[in-house]
Order: sequence, then C-alpha cells, then structure tokens
Amino acid sequence: MPVRVESQESQVSQEAGPSRKTVPVRASSIVVDSEDDDDMEEEEGWTTDTFQNQVIDKDIPSAAPQLRQTIDKLKDFIRRLEEGMELALDTAKALEDSKQDEPSIREVEKAFFRILDQRELVRIKIGVLEDMVNQLRSSHQYTDIESTYEELAAPKEKAYLAKSERAKYKTSKEYSEFRSAIWEINHDSACPPVSQWLEKGDDDESDDDDFDIGGATQSYRCPITLMPFVEATTSSKCGHNYSRAAIVDLIETSRKAKRAPKCPVTGCQAVLDKTDLKPNPSLQKRCDEYQKRLQRREDERDEEDDTIAIDEDEED
Repeated sequence: MPVRVESQESQVSQEAGPSRKTVPVRASSIVVDSEDDDDMEEEEGWTTDTFQNQVIDKDIPSAAPQLRQTIDKLKDFIRRLEEGMELALDTAKALEDSKQDEPSIREVEKAFFRILDQRELVRIKIGVLEDMVNQLRSSHQYTDIESTYEELAAPKEKAYLAKSERAKYKTSKEYSEFRSAIWEINHDSACPPVSQWLEKGDDDESDDDDFDIGGATQSYRCPITLMPFVEATTSSKCGHNYSRAAIVDLIETSRKAKRAPKCPVTGCQAVLDKTDLKPNPSLQKRCDEYQKRLQRREDERDEEDDTIAIDEDEED
C-alpha cells in the first residue's frame, strides 16, 4: 500500500508571524492508503492518537518528495500573494487618480506591507524546507522533523519581524514600483527615494551609509522603436524592457547577420536569446494607463484653451 502525507491547509498562516503553528510535515501525518481505515489500524497496530514520531531519513522514499510537495504548495501561495499585491497597487493608483495624496492610500500601503511580510515569511519557510530536503538526501536523520523545522524557521522569522519598516522595505523592488506608480500619476518629476514614506527604527543605519531605491522615472517607451510599449517584454538576463515584436525582430536579424544580438539599451552588454524574453503584462498595463492619463490631460488642456478663447471673444 502506498505511503502519503496528508495535505495540511494550515501550513501557511494568513497573518504574518513566527512559525510556531506552521507544520510542514508531521510524522503523525504519514498514513497508509487503504480502502478500510479500521483494517489499517488493526494491521499496523496504531492509531492517530497513539502514533509517535519516527526517524525520518533517505531510506523512507516518500519523505523528500512529500517535503517538495509542501514547498510547491507554499510557492503557489506566494503567487496568490503577488496577485494581492497587484490588487493593492491598482487600488492605490485609483485613489491617487481621484485625489492627489489621498490619505486613504496609507491604509492600502499598510495592506501592501502585510503582503510583503507574509511573502517573506513564506520564503523563509521554503528555504528551511529546501535545506531539510538536501540534508535528507545527504543521509541526515530527523528524529522529530516538526521540532527541527520550528527550531530552524522560528528564529529567522522573528528576526525579520523585528525589523523596522525602513529596514524591511527600503530596498524592496516591489515597494519602489508601488510608490513610483502612485507618484507618476500626478507628478512629472522623478519619484523621491522610498525612505521618504518609511518609518525609521532606532537600530537603522544612517541614510548616508545605506542603499536607497528611488529617484528614477519609469520609461514606457521601447528602446528600439522609441514608441510606447506594445506587448511589453522583459529580458530575464538583464531586466530591460522592450516591445515584443521589436526585440524579436532585432534578435532574428542579428542571428541572420551572424552578429551577437545585444540588448539595445545603452551601456548594456547582455547577449539576448528569444528564450530570455518574458511577457510583462504588469508593465504593459502601467504603460496603457500612463498613455490614457496623458491623453486625458491633453484633452483637459484643450478644453481649457477653448474656454479661454470663448471668454476672450465675449469680451471683444
């Protein structure tokens, strides 16, 4: 009869916090598939109430795969968290579009922080589980796998949660994009460093000694066509963005000419392949919104000019 580890939906807490209640794999969760649970208990001589932890090692063939299954579930949860980040960003942009520096954006930002925290805690869990899988494959034994997991994960989670806002998010690419996307709605200048919106902790280093993200404007023009993105595409090799048709044509043309297809961004030496290109729907969405805002503002200016012209005619 095959061995399996029962799925546990409580593996990821919905609130950020240490992993005391997070159990990646419990020895008591290992059961034997059977058409008759009563027969199983009689045959194996134990029940879920009397079962004790057993030694887990590489000789148990299902141990590492079951840990990998838990890791995959956690990675799927991260994907859902990132969908929540997109929703929070859309909400904040809508609020800023309705009123510059709308106060309720701060509440949306706090929700964004909670998602960032939860994702980091899940990443910690994944890192611990992956280390445990590697240890199992290296002939390591776990006499109490749950306790071992908690001993490894809890200190890391506690250390992360003890950090200030500035320490946690100052170098976050996602938070930088969150603030930049809001800023560009009503400002033409570069977004200030993100530390402007982050509370500093007592133990944080001085701003002069620490790296900060910000001070750049987002370009929504393809470096090849110099036009707004169409099917925005990002190179996984260097992180630069292009219109998909333009970059694919550049790569194909370079190959035919037996030249290395280099990234067209000035100063970038990355040699690209079509397999390096990844769709960037989030960037395309922001580009489309930006173009709509430009058009709306142009229409508003035209209306103002028409109103001024009419007023001048009436005075004459």
